[in-house]
Amino acid sequence: MRGGTLQTPDWAVIAQQAEQNCAAALARIEGLPPDVSLEAFILAATTVGPFDSYKYFCDAAKGTVARIRTSCGATGSRAFLRAALEQTISTSVNSGRYQRLPPQCAHFHHRQLQRIANDPDTTAGWLDLENDVFQKEFGIASMRLYVAGSNLIDYRCGIPRSVVFHDGPGKVLANFRVMVGLGGFKPYFQGHLHAFALDAFNEEGRNDFYRCCAELYALHPECLGMFCSSWFYDPALDLISPWLSYLRTIPLAGGAHLFHVQDGGGAIGNAIAKSRTRRKLYEERKYLPKNYMIVWGKRQQIEWAGTHQRATG
Repeated sequence: MRGGTLQTPDWAVIAQQAEQNCAAALARIEGLPPDVSLEAFILAATTVGPFDSYKYFCDAAKGTVARIRTSCGATGSRAFLRAALEQTISTSVNSGRYQRLPPQCAHFHHRQLQRIANDPDTTAGWLDLENDVFQKEFGIASMRLYVAGSNLIDYRCGIPRSVVFHDGPGKVLANFRVMVGLGGFKPYFQGHLHAFALDAFNEEGRNDFYRCCAELYALHPECLGMFCSSWFYDPALDLISPWLSYLRTIPLAGGAHLFHVQDGGGAIGNAIAKSRTRRKLYEERKYLPKNYMIVWGKRQQIEWAGTHQRATG
């Protein structure tokens, strides 16, 4: 986002609104088992291992939601999960967790928390532990995920070692040396898109993502860098969809590395879903979507951010 200064987040206002929505959501649940505790659920849902992704929920958390669904139906379980989102925000504000975020990350995290805290909807189909949208919303609320411009950041991730083999035998040694030079295969920041943050999916929003990564290394000095995997890092897009090339060229110009991951597979549906041109070329067998991975080392990313600061004013 270009232009304007970063505003100091008003966390207390968010907490107040979240508490109101939490109470309203709980009031909509009929027949909630008396021994079900919202606080106990949140504690279980936020207890994760050092490399558990944002998708992970322990058996105790899953069991609680299953019991509520049995007693109160899907309507009750959705309202309970809305209450959990809101209570997690309030608890995190009161504990000072959000206040420790670095400035740019705090700005973007605040915007998404503000949206969640002002959303009273208890009927959305994504209010489900198995739904990726809920997993990301809860990740934001619990700070298992950081909001960073166009992306969310999961800081508990590793790069599969198999990535060094996908370019063929001739590149295995070179790829392995790249990873050794970066310090190894984990831990790394991993970037994820989120359905409720797609308005920032543009070049400046993406640059904000990189800048936030650079800030967050101070909180996570153990992380070796950042990686993302997608069809839109494919060099073929320079001719097919050149307006997306910045997603690959900016990191590479800043010292990132590109790894081939897979031909076809899930890349096909994602690449042709919203483009008639890509769909037509695929159907004519002139384009096969491929997944590539961008890996950007910590030192190089921090150096890039130092020379590409956010424009203000």
